[in-house]
Amino acid sequence: MSEEKLSKKELIIKHARASFSKYGYELTTLDAIAKECLITKPAIYYHFKDKATLYKAVVCPEFTAIATKIEQNTQQGTPLERIQSYVETFGEFLINHPDFSAIFAREIANGAVTIPNDCIKQLSRTLKQLINILDDGEKEGIFQKEEPFLIQMMIVTTLTSYNTSKPLRERIAHVIDTQNAQEPNFQNIIKSLYEKIKKGLIC
Repeated sequence: MSEEKLSKKELIIKHARASFSKYGYELTTLDAIAKECLITKPAIYYHFKDKATLYKAVVCPEFTAIATKIEQNTQQGTPLERIQSYVETFGEFLINHPDFSAIFAREIANGAVTIPNDCIKQLSRTLKQLINILDDGEKEGIFQKEEPFLIQMMIVTTLTSYNTSKPLRERIAHVIDTQNAQEPNFQNIIKSLYEKIKKGLIC
């Protein structure tokens, strides 16, 4: 959607998302966002009382959306099929929302100290769904017992790292034999991640 068609609030959120993605929460300023939006700082305060409120408006809808998609896409099928859907859904969402992926990666690296509690509640929905899948697999004798949080972090860190490390991968490719450092295909990353998780889960 062109910026001309965005409301003032939507415009602020759009530029705030880009700033939080690029600079992180601490280094993002409302002055810089106002400048990007070509508005005054008081215009931001009209919609958001402070930076924390704006950050919540940026990230919480994303956490809600990914949780909802995971719940919808992992209801049907065998436990193995549902694990595969879980990984694919997480990956496709992150690849289609690169700014959110970068924000998520920053939060993981910084101990998630600035994620609002409402967002944590939404993120917990994804872990709860993973627990349900793993429990079903154990009951059916397919999976051995594994720690859900470790599997969750394996998925999240692998996929967010893939999204955010492209500039580093490109720089490395310039200094080594590029034939042996081909850009990894996203679908191959998903497949490889799923296969590693499956190998660790199957009894």
